[in-house]
Amino acid sequence: MRRKPAGKLLHAVKTKQRFIGLLFPFFCCAFTVQAQWDASCDQYWATRGFSNPSFAGETEAVRATAFYRQPWSGLSIDMPFEFLGRRHGIGLITQVEKAETAGTSDMIGTTGKNGGLGTSRRTGASRNTLMAAQYSFKQEVGKGFLNMGLQAGLYEVAFIAGDRTSITTSLSSSQGGKVSAWGDKKLFDAGAGISWTAPSFFVGFSLLHLNQPKLQPYSREVAPGNTGALPQPSDLHQASDLPQPSTGSNDSLASYIPRAYNFMVGYNIQRLRPLEIQPMVWLRNSQGKTTVDATLRLEYDKKFSAGASWCVDQGYVVFAGINIKGIEVGYAYGWHTKTNHEVYLRYHFPLEAFKPKRQPHKSIRLL
Repeated sequence: MRRKPAGKLLHAVKTKQRFIGLLFPFFCCAFTVQAQWDASCDQYWATRGFSNPSFAGETEAVRATAFYRQPWSGLSIDMPFEFLGRRHGIGLITQVEKAETAGTSDMIGTTGKNGGLGTSRRTGASRNTLMAAQYSFKQEVGKGFLNMGLQAGLYEVAFIAGDRTSITTSLSSSQGGKVSAWGDKKLFDAGAGISWTAPSFFVGFSLLHLNQPKLQPYSREVAPGNTGALPQPSDLHQASDLPQPSTGSNDSLASYIPRAYNFMVGYNIQRLRPLEIQPMVWLRNSQGKTTVDATLRLEYDKKFSAGASWCVDQGYVVFAGINIKGIEVGYAYGWHTKTNHEVYLRYHFPLEAFKPKRQPHKSIRLL
């Protein structure tokens, strides 16, 4: 039996110590759950481009990924390319969160200092949609790549699909009042990320909604006696199914999508080939509230995978997947505040498939 050189063993021990050192602080903290503006995927290793643009173009192929989990769905495509002797990556993503209840929903806000009462009205399809383009610059560092990515796109917020109004008069008043409604429906959204990827290790950090997209209000007057524009008692206790923009106070119309911080780290233990052991952690923070997923994934012969995740303060997830000739399918079943199902489909297109093929040489005698 051949023994590994002492230098390699020492390097492996140090690598494990660094990895454990990264994970340890996360499990020493208390975590709180909050509503998410960004897709919360159980199989996040397969959709990490949605939370960090620097992962765009990390493989040697064109990669297309689609996932679905109530109420989330998404589609992404990314690829690497060479330009002026440098490696780059580009990508496109579409991310949708659909409300669980259909139709029209109204929500009455809290009473302000002047006795006014605000109301939010939505009609039609209720969903938040983000469409964005990604770019990633890549620099070879050690045995992997240092990736720096940018993301820019448009966010369509369902919160303003109908209109949001703030009535500065009481429910019993028929003297009219001032109505303020959100005018913007499509908001510019920007994000950035950095990561380091290697065959057996990856780590990444990103900041989404960097510019904190804001909803701009406009005002109009309600004519005296026009009580139809005022909120009705039957509108009370109608809560929204989608995460709502943050506001400074009850009397303020300033609303924005808060910044979101993502940290993801994973390690690939390949000592038992063809079996690989892949521990991972995904840490998210927005408005001072944090969620964390800790995952242990097993992969056999690069074809079959299975494992489990622990979502702190939410529950557990079990998952399984298969990869056949570049087509990868994964399924996850989670016990959160309620059970949910998640499916993703990913396909790798070789870059050569898009290059023009050389025509076979024809003999001049056959012409």
